[in-house]
Order: sequence, then C-alpha cells, then structure tokens
Amino acid sequence: MNNMDITLVFMLIALLILHIHFCYRAFTTKAHIKNAQRFLWSMLSLLMGPLGYYVYQNLIPLDFYE
Repeated sequence: MNNMDITLVFMLIALLILHIHFCYRAFTTKAHIKNAQRFLWSMLSLLMGPLGYYVYQNLIPLDFYE
C-alpha cells in the first residue's frame, strides 16, 4: 500500500466512526419521542452522519427536550 491508500483507509474509518457516533447520540437522546422516531433518527444519522442527525433534530419540537 502506498501513502494514498493508507490515507484513504484512515479517512473512511474516521467517517465510519463519525457516523456511528451520531447514530449513538440519536439513539440515546433525552428527547421524549417514540421508539419508532428514535430508530428513524438513528438510522438517518448512521446513513447520513451529522447531516441526518441535525436535519431530523430540527424536525423535533423543542418541548420534547428537557
């Protein structure tokens, strides 16, 4: 492997870790939402990363948070 391949592998692993982190954050949120909504939010976060996390978070009314 040359340096470009190592860099690419490192970047893909970092991107995967980022997506998993946002999925975990969506799954363990303190918002009082149904499990189906929580699952949808987690899957969007896993697939789209921060974009899916924050887009769906903006759809949740503020009164669902403590």
